[in-house]
Amino acid sequence: EQPAQGPGELVEANPNWTDLRPAAVHARQLPRPSPPPPNPPSDPLMSLYSSVLQGSRLSVKRFWVQSNPTSLLLGLILGSIATALVLNFSIGLNSKSGPYTHTDGARGTELSAPPNKDKTEQLWKECKDLIVVAGHSVFTGANFEDADDYKSPWILMSYQEKQLPAFLNHIRAGVEVAANNEKALLVFSGGETRLEGGPRSEAQSYWWVADAHGWFGKPSSVRDRAVTEEHARDSFENLLFSICRFKEVVGRYPETITVISFTFKKQRFETLHREAIRWPADKFHYVGVDVDQNHPMPQDVYDGERQNSLIPFKKDPYGCQGVLALKKSTRNPFKRQIPYPTGCPDIAGLFNHCDETLYEGVLPWTSNDKEL
Repeated sequence: EQPAQGPGELVEANPNWTDLRPAAVHARQLPRPSPPPPNPPSDPLMSLYSSVLQGSRLSVKRFWVQSNPTSLLLGLILGSIATALVLNFSIGLNSKSGPYTHTDGARGTELSAPPNKDKTEQLWKECKDLIVVAGHSVFTGANFEDADDYKSPWILMSYQEKQLPAFLNHIRAGVEVAANNEKALLVFSGGETRLEGGPRSEAQSYWWVADAHGWFGKPSSVRDRAVTEEHARDSFENLLFSICRFKEVVGRYPETITVISFTFKKQRFETLHREAIRWPADKFHYVGVDVDQNHPMPQDVYDGERQNSLIPFKKDPYGCQGVLALKKSTRNPFKRQIPYPTGCPDIAGLFNHCDETLYEGVLPWTSNDKEL
């Protein structure tokens, strides 16, 4: 970009100006201004700048003709003010805002490093195992580096207020497990579940927290193998939708599944949900991560899990009736339409099954119905 022209190059006088000076002033032989350049500036802003300066100069000439020192001083002041305003306006228009639009220094939704499309897609093709991190909340802040602050703006239910450290531990655990398995696809799962959080998903919240924290020092290949599943409204959908998401990204179904969530949810995932989709027990792994691994969750948490999840899912394994269906509807405030099973049509029957009995159709991962 060429440097801006200086004032000396812009205040050339117009030769057609009418000389308003009286004869007495002509005797002073003031130098006439130089003719204008053959090609005046094409930039509209610079033309405005030039016009203002020319007008100011003409005003100064008229004041000089009148030989009024006060008027001359006033003209100089007005001309200087006009010049300063135009210059400031020019700087404002021409300045570049940079890559960030939020508070200086904040790490928001900008990648920590540019991805390589060919490399990323090649890594996806090589994936065989699925790692699912089940989302629990939406982060509404601009600076994801501050997401580990207990005062940071996560949308939390009353019973979640002391669980925030666990959410962050889940994210870190997912990254660490993925770093130890170069053939695993890491899926952060969770939809736009909170009206107060705006149309931002739990999955995106988790992904950006990991990115803002540099993927906790793990290789960049972990980020390249991390994707989101942004429609799940409960734990069963975390599992089923992530399987479909794996198929969309990789092109086939996973060989093994590892789920990361709270320890008290182990029975729900490892027994009820796994059996509902008839996934082989020897190819399913669960990693329970809490607020503090040295201090188990209080008993009332386990009691709530039994009353609000285990009992209902035993009666309604696919979460499509009664209280579980109602709960899912409240977790879809933006009325999102579920896109699955478009990306995994060969298990459409499982998606459409709504009954107290288990789905008996053919599934890609079943082997002579001995998977349980």
